[in-house]
Amino acid sequence: MSTNDEQLDQCIRDCFLSECLSAASVDSILAQGKKEKEVHDRPWWRPWMPVAAAAVFVMLASFEIGRRYDVSQFAQKVAGEIVMRHNGANPFDVETSSFDGVQNGLKDLAFSVTPHVKHGLLSAYEVVGARYCFLEGQQGVHMRVRNRATGALCSLYVASLNGPLKELKSSDREVHLAANDVTLWEDSDRLFALVE
Repeated sequence: MSTNDEQLDQCIRDCFLSECLSAASVDSILAQGKKEKEVHDRPWWRPWMPVAAAAVFVMLASFEIGRRYDVSQFAQKVAGEIVMRHNGANPFDVETSSFDGVQNGLKDLAFSVTPHVKHGLLSAYEVVGARYCFLEGQQGVHMRVRNRATGALCSLYVASLNGPLKELKSSDREVHLAANDVTLWEDSDRLFALVE
């Protein structure tokens, strides 16, 4: 080997040695590799979490839509319970001729029995008597009312819209049963039901 070759060899070595990475660069590369290893070592299911969350949301929305669809069946059930009591012959706790008389006579009520929304409709009826009752586990009032025009005895039910009865909130409807027709409506967080 000649001197020229040795000088060239030395030049190449010096060039490669001058191009080596600093200690900070080596640490940075090693840290990046460690971070990628941590990402790779995550549980297999973690990337699927957003998909699972979306699926749960869709299922809950479907159940809610299905539950709302069943409100008419629930209204039918409540109306059936009301008609059973309407056709019964249980005595009344209070005999009075006004909503105020019912309110004063049934002191344990947690709500007012005086209607606000359909007061015009109910002015066609005269209160005869009232008693406590329960609708779907909620305290209620069963009032016997007389139609002023025809003299027919009817029943008016009032219950607070709590518990399962919340399903009937904002669902004014008329339910036609084999024995009677029941008109249901909401009035200030109370359920009113008129059976004729």
